[in-house]
Amino acid sequence: MLIPLGTDRALKRKPVITQALIGLNVLIYVLILAAFRYGGSDLEEIIGWGAFDTRRPERVWTLFTSMFLHDPGGISHILFNMIFLWAFGCAVEDRLGRLGFLGFYLAGGVAAALMQWLLASLQGDPSQMIGASGAVCAVTGGFAALFPRAKIRVFILFFFIGVSWIPALVVVGLFFALDFIGQLTNFLGLRTGNTAFAAHLGGSVFGFSIAFLLLATKLLKRDDFDIFFLFKQSRRRAAMRAATAESVGGPWASASADTPDRLQKMRSKKPPAPTEPPIVREARNDIRTLLVDHQPKEAARRYASMLKDHPEFMLSADHQLDVASTLFADGAFDEAAIAYELFLGKHPHDRRVIETAMLLAVLYVRKKPSPEKARIILDRYDERFRTQGHAALAVSLREEILE
Repeated sequence: MLIPLGTDRALKRKPVITQALIGLNVLIYVLILAAFRYGGSDLEEIIGWGAFDTRRPERVWTLFTSMFLHDPGGISHILFNMIFLWAFGCAVEDRLGRLGFLGFYLAGGVAAALMQWLLASLQGDPSQMIGASGAVCAVTGGFAALFPRAKIRVFILFFFIGVSWIPALVVVGLFFALDFIGQLTNFLGLRTGNTAFAAHLGGSVFGFSIAFLLLATKLLKRDDFDIFFLFKQSRRRAAMRAATAESVGGPWASASADTPDRLQKMRSKKPPAPTEPPIVREARNDIRTLLVDHQPKEAARRYASMLKDHPEFMLSADHQLDVASTLFADGAFDEAAIAYELFLGKHPHDRRVIETAMLLAVLYVRKKPSPEKARIILDRYDERFRTQGHAALAVSLREEILE
């Protein structure tokens, strides 16, 4: 059993709508129980009035009332729905805005009910549906499109008991797969039960599709956390692989890593960091923050702007390579070349020097033709291009220079 407890997304505003939806669901649940126990009301009559009956789709109001009713025979139905709504809803509300999220939630619940009606009609198996699970699944589907790189804090009760962070796409994909299997076995007559798997699937597909459409049409501003950023990253990696097509391993796979002892000695010999102008220190902090917040394009732009007045502007080794690679992928070859050159000059013993030198040589030969600079790089690191892939690519680049 996996129970989501929250996400790693920091909120910019209080999730008022999510809290209100949870409060309303709980209030209705308590009022129905109170009416039954102390008012003599008939539970079946109350639930029957508000439940969505696939045999009576003309009762349009039940498309909405059904998503606020839960099984009064136990607490697990409403409890798990509200846990999921809280875990995923806060971040989605923060991204869509309060009114946008409310409309998204209600529309997701309606879409889920209609999917249940469609599948029930095809199967010839009428049913009544209550519960917020369809709308909640729409929220989880929307979360997958808006925050695919996020991680979910999950309580695990399986072979062991504990709390762990799991990628959002894994969590959402797992529950979607379980719903799909449940619906498939129901359709084949291999199992019976009162779980509205079709509603879950309909809500999930609706939520993901609407969020994807909002991003695709740019009605919702894209950022470095959504599904389109993954597409962009994929294109960048493809461009990097194409640039170093004949090299082995990834662009930062180490071919000549320094030993820990040697690195420790190098660190101990480093002179004290010189003082620097406040504007440089502020820019370095800004870029570090942007990279930590997964905004590499903004970080690269900030770095490129600093190079105009501070051509020796450097970051830490990791951040320097992050920025340089982003500039390379975005076609800012002049700035990328400077960033790579500065890295090689500042960190000559870093384990990623060979790969960086190879990328710089590729840049000077194929992207920003500078034969003399390319030849200098190839000559300088010729003896360190030890792997067959690096050596073969170096030979190929030399031949291209002579053409």
